[in-house]
Amino acid sequence: MILLEINNCYFKRTKVKILFAGKKGFDYNRVQILYNGLKSIADADVEIMILDKKNFDIKKFREIEKNFDVIYIPPFRPTDNRFLSKRATIPVIFDPLVSTFMTRVNDYKQYWKAPHKYFVDKNNFNSCDILIADTIEHKKYFSKKFKINHRKIFVLPIGVDFSTFKTVETPKKDNKFHVGFYGSFVPLQGVDKIIETANILKSDSSIIFEIIGDGYDMPKAQKIVEKNSLKNIIFHGRVEYRQLPDLISNFDITLGIFGSSLKTDVVIPNKIFHYSAQKKCTITKDTMAIREIFTDNENIILSSNNPQDIAEKILFCKKNFDTVKKIGNNAHKLISENYNEQKIAQKFIEICKSAKNLTI
Repeated sequence: MILLEINNCYFKRTKVKILFAGKKGFDYNRVQILYNGLKSIADADVEIMILDKKNFDIKKFREIEKNFDVIYIPPFRPTDNRFLSKRATIPVIFDPLVSTFMTRVNDYKQYWKAPHKYFVDKNNFNSCDILIADTIEHKKYFSKKFKINHRKIFVLPIGVDFSTFKTVETPKKDNKFHVGFYGSFVPLQGVDKIIETANILKSDSSIIFEIIGDGYDMPKAQKIVEKNSLKNIIFHGRVEYRQLPDLISNFDITLGIFGSSLKTDVVIPNKIFHYSAQKKCTITKDTMAIREIFTDNENIILSSNNPQDIAEKILFCKKNFDTVKKIGNNAHKLISENYNEQKIAQKFIEICKSAKNLTI
């Protein structure tokens, strides 16, 4: 139960009331995990408001916000954050997930955009009352880069939707060792490193790489495949989100991210949580962010992003499948117990209490 102090009087409140607001973005994985988790626990009420800035009625909005404690802005909606932060009388919580500056300048090397993107991010991140980061490393970056008081930034891990990513036991379809990856082909992912790893292992016909997704670095990946006449890679292309669990279930091991950009070092991507939910042993780049949750050789396998190192880790997994199974089971236990929808929702409730300065 929560006690809210108003004019030295205390009023009992059993639930924290949260308004999800924005033009769109409510179907994104991060938001779905949070929304479904909040809907399933007893100490939260959550509603969604589709933001129409052109026809915004401030009087109507004032009546709506009276019914809520905080407003949550979904990822990738910085303009919605700025718009509502200027008008709301209750705390606004912005969950950007990424920095536009980091993406455009660090990832894509668009240095001419640096001054503008820096100003945009700094303005966005400072306009809200609470800023969410998905890892401690990301929080440090936001605080240092954009001169934000670290007390304003709270860490909320991504977590996983267990209603979608269920453990599926599938009979082995062949005698091949299937190494799986899914993701967009952006610098963060380091798909080129995965292709180069496949090239190193091409003499072992029992190892098959299955790659799901497409995007910016697809041409680079295809050039490496063509140049080396690689036959050990299956490109699935883009697939429906609901198809991912079945495809992942067929992988013997899974691959995380291997990029060289700063973003790779400060995030834990969705896929790591998804793989773990399905009891998969994952090889991914060794970073401080990953180590915030996972432990090398216990519930994950960490590597440099050097293709030779990745190849050696894959060969180890192929030869030690009992260890692979144990690591996958440990990963599932870790994530299912500590990073399910309800756990993430409870962490968010604590952030909301901080935003409202509520006392238990």
